[in-house]
Formats: sequence, structure tokens, C-alpha cells
Amino acid sequence: METMTPSTVIVEVLDHHGRVQQRERIRVTAERRRFTAGRSAAADVMLDDAYAAPLHAAFEITSDGRILVDDLDSRNGLVVEGRRQHRVKALALSKGVVQVGRSTLRVRLAEDALAPEKPDHAGHSDGSMARVAIAALLLCVSFVIYFSWLGAPRDLATTAAAALTTTLAAAAGWVAVWALLSRVMQGEWRVEMHAAILFCVAAGMLMVDSLRDIVWFALALPFGGMLDIVLGMAAVAGLLYLHLTQASNLKPRTAALGAILLPVLIGGSGAWVQARNLERNVNHIGVREQLYPPALRLRAAGTLDNYFESRAALKDDADKKRRAIPVDDGDDAGEE
Repeated sequence: METMTPSTVIVEVLDHHGRVQQRERIRVTAERRRFTAGRSAAADVMLDDAYAAPLHAAFEITSDGRILVDDLDSRNGLVVEGRRQHRVKALALSKGVVQVGRSTLRVRLAEDALAPEKPDHAGHSDGSMARVAIAALLLCVSFVIYFSWLGAPRDLATTAAAALTTTLAAAAGWVAVWALLSRVMQGEWRVEMHAAILFCVAAGMLMVDSLRDIVWFALALPFGGMLDIVLGMAAVAGLLYLHLTQASNLKPRTAALGAILLPVLIGGSGAWVQARNLERNVNHIGVREQLYPPALRLRAAGTLDNYFESRAALKDDADKKRRAIPVDDGDDAGEE
């Protein structure tokens, strides 16, 4: 038994961000199941697109509700699920989405279920996100004051106030940029959301770093090295991913790829080069300021005898390598 043909089809023209720019309602009957799209006035769905043919594509709604599309011998063909198709006939659109020229068309039946409405937080937010942002901010402020205190400044209040002013100014600028991007791409400022993301990630990173320092101190392990770079890049990648998913229409996979590549390409390479240079710098002292009670030590430190023995062996090895370097006779004559 043949299924009843849907009576109404909705054709939506989307922009690059997936937002509806144009919507057409087309009546479909058992006798008229096809409609066309293109630049021509003869098309059922007119497109303001120079890359679309006058009659570019023809759509058909089957009796069982499937959506088929034909390419009407256009120059640019059709793009379905990322693949360009030329002169295809009766190509099924499983998701109802096809690119015609540079316009993305989404075809759906009136009977299709719609996504639930989004919550409207504008003007009547419950304040939960603001409370999260404030709590994370206070935790970050406590860390800034603690790090200022570790430096043993002459005037702790002035040093801490200067550090807080600089940090909060940078944070305000960061949040403002992402809020503006959200306003442009999503139509909402989402200031509280982006502030919560920034301060939560920063507080989490500081807590993880502090916990790592305590563990490293307890086990008497060397500080610094590549682990600091990896932790920093991981925090930046997570921060960018959360901001991108809230401020743009990027798919989670694309946002994750961008969030990983940006820290690696921009910050990771520079941090790695700097770390390598510091390792070769004999005047660099890679010791962080710490104040932990000795009772936390789980592993005893080395003795002074072992320390001086290792340093003597290191000096002997350096002298052997220095003597093995070939010397130019002309340089020796010049020195004499």
C-alpha cells in the first residue's frame, strides 16, 4: 500500500554559519512531487547566487517521504556530505542538505520533528553561571596573591595589587573578545559563560600545577622541563575548545582540531625552543619559589658527598670534551 505523499515541504537557504537566510514553503501533491532551485525566475526556489545555474537542481519527494535530487547539467554540480557530484540523478539526501552553487539548501518535510526550543537566558539569567565565574575568579585571585607573597616583596600589598590589576585587565579583554564573537555569530553576548570558562580553566590549571609541585617536592623530583609546556598547552587547548563551541557554529570535531593545532603551532614550538635554550644556559637556575613543610618529603634527598662526587664527574667529563675539540694553530699563535 502506497504511503500518503507529504503535503508541505520546507526549503531553507542557510548561510556559512548554518543560520536560515531564506525559507520557502512548497506544496507537494501526488501529481506534483518535483520542484526546482536556481537563479531563474522559473525556479520554484530562487537563489541569489552567481555560482548557481538558472535551473540548477530538481528535487523529488517520493511517496515514502524520501528526498531525491537531480543535477540539471550545471557547471558546478551539487555538493552532498562534502563530495561534489556532477550530473547525478535521483541522489538520496539522507540529511536533506545539499549545496547548490555556494548556497546550502536544507529540505525538510512539515512532518519532521524539530529540535526543542533553546532556553532564553537574555535578561532573566538564573545567575548560576555568574556564581561559577565569581567563585573561580576568587580562587584565581588567591593564587595571584600567594605567588606575589612567595616573591617576598618589600610591599606585598602594592605588588599584589599591581599583579591583580594586570591579570584582571588581561582577563577582561579576553572575555570581551569572545563575547563580541558570540554576539556576531550566535546573536548573544554570553559574557558570563566566557568569564566562567576562562576563570574555571585558569583555576583548574593553577590547582593542577600546584598539586604537581607538591608531589614533585614530596618525591624529590626535578622541576620544569617539557611537562610544564605540555600542561600549559593542554590548558590553552581546553580553553580555546570551550570558547569556540560557545562562540561559533563550528562542529565539535573542527573546534577540537583548531584548539589543539593553535597552541601547538604558535605556543608549543616557541616554548620548546625557549626550554631548550634554558637547558643549555649554564647561568640559568631552574628552581621555582616554594614553601612546603619538610614533613611532606617521602623520598630522602641525596647527601652532600654524592652531590660533590656527581659534580666532580660532570667537570671531568666536560674537561675531556673540551680537550677533544680540535684547536687551530693560527688561533694559538694569535693568542701567544
